[in-house]
Amino acid sequence: MGKPIHKVLLVAAVAVIAWPFFPNDEVQAWGFYGHKRINRMACFTLPPELFPFFKKHIDFVSDHAVDPDRRRYAVVGEAPRHYIDIDHYAHNGVDPFAVVPRKWADAVAKFSEDTLNAYGIVPWHIRLMHARLVEAFQRGDVDRILSNAADIGHYIADAHVPLHTTENYNGQLTGQHGIHAFWESRIPELSAESYDHFTGRARYIDDPLTAAWEAVIASHAAVDSVLDIEKAPEFGMAG
Repeated sequence: MGKPIHKVLLVAAVAVIAWPFFPNDEVQAWGFYGHKRINRMACFTLPPELFPFFKKHIDFVSDHAVDPDRRRYAVVGEAPRHYIDIDHYAHNGVDPFAVVPRKWADAVAKFSEDTLNAYGIVPWHIRLMHARLVEAFQRGDVDRILSNAADIGHYIADAHVPLHTTENYNGQLTGQHGIHAFWESRIPELSAESYDHFTGRARYIDDPLTAAWEAVIASHAAVDSVLDIEKAPEFGMAG
C-alpha cells in the first residue's frame, strides 16, 4: 500500500480517541469496555481504501484493543508505554512541555532512558508503533497489521486521558484516590450509549510524533478540570 494509506491508518487510531467526555483503575486506561468501543468506532472513520479490510477484521481490532493492558504484568517495560507524567519534569509554573524534548534521542540525552521509562513514554511509543504498523503494511503481513493497529489504537487512546499525563494519576495527591476508575471505567460503562461517537472521517497525519505530543498537551490541559469536576457534589465518587 502507498505511503498515504498506511499513514492515514494512524488517523484511524487517532479517531479512536475522539470520545466526547473527560475521562479504570491505575492499571487500565479507559477500561476494557472503553478501549474496545473506541477501537471499534475508529474503524468506521476510515477511507474507502482501508475500510473494507478493517470492517472484515473489526472484531479482532476491537477485542484486541485491550492486549496492551493484559501485557502490563507479563512484559517488562510495558507499563510506561501507557502514560507520561509530564508534570514530573517542571514545577512552580514552569511549562513541562518546554522542558522535555519532543524527540526521543534528545530526551534521553537530557534525562536518561531510565528516567523517561520511570515517568512514562507514551508519545514516543506511539511513534514506534506507527513505524511498526507502516512496516507491516509494506510487508503485507496481515497478522501484524491487525495486532499493531489494535495496539496503536490503545496507546493513542491512552495519550488522550488527562490522568495519564500527571503524577497525580489516581488523585492520590489531592485526596481523590480512585478517580482513575471513576472517570475512565465507571462513567463510560454507564453513559457510553448516550455519546455521539462519530467524529468525521479520518484525516491524513504527516507527523505522527507531533500529533502524539499534541494529544498529550491537550490532555494535560484538562487535568485540573477532571479533578475539579470530581469534587463537585453532583459528580463526586461519594455520590
